[in-house]
Amino acid sequence: MITEEIVKKQLDTLHQEGTTLAAAFAEEKETEPFEVGYQRWYSRALLLMKQLAPERYAEFQRYYNRDPKADLHWKHDHAIQDYICGLGLSDPVINRKQVLRCFSIQLAILRSVADRLEWQALDTDDQATRSLHLGVLEAARDLIKISERAAGALAGVVLLAHLKKLAAKHQVNLRKQSPAPAELAEALKAAKVIDVPIHSQLTWLAEIRDRCLQPQGEVSTKLQVRDLVDGTHWLLTNVF
Repeated sequence: MITEEIVKKQLDTLHQEGTTLAAAFAEEKETEPFEVGYQRWYSRALLLMKQLAPERYAEFQRYYNRDPKADLHWKHDHAIQDYICGLGLSDPVINRKQVLRCFSIQLAILRSVADRLEWQALDTDDQATRSLHLGVLEAARDLIKISERAAGALAGVVLLAHLKKLAAKHQVNLRKQSPAPAELAEALKAAKVIDVPIHSQLTWLAEIRDRCLQPQGEVSTKLQVRDLVDGTHWLLTNVF
């Protein structure tokens, strides 16, 4: 499950691994070829950048992939991929300095994303919206005693709103203008915003919600609607 705590741990681990790798490379004390350790690091870091800071995703890539339109005669246009592919400058010392410069900037960007998580927690608009939604869920929980359909429909409003917010935040491409929760969950999984276990849970919650919106047909049980309320509550407080 993707939670804020897990994301912070992943970012810290990647920053520590990257810093160690850069230091070993600078001192020429690598325990394995640089390209092996770096590619392992870069693949994981790139995925987190896409999920957490899509507006800086291209910039992060830029220090690995040189702009094909750039003039190769300029040293600052060389990127890490050039070094790995043997396309760098003739001076190996300058080559390593260029790699370290690009790598250091990537590490700085990654650290800024980790720091931003703390600031996001202080976002008053997000906090206000989350508090409002949590209040609606508590009302839905009380409503279960009176009407399962009404309670499920109310919780479904919160579920849909949060999934839409996730899709917008992570710039997920949607096929429909007004997708249903199940369709949003599928799009979020395809964009790797959520993992398979969370997607499976959301599919179940969306099914309960859909039943509650139907005037006729199978009625969701109190236990199922409680699952919808609890599951949506967990989503609000753990997946951003």
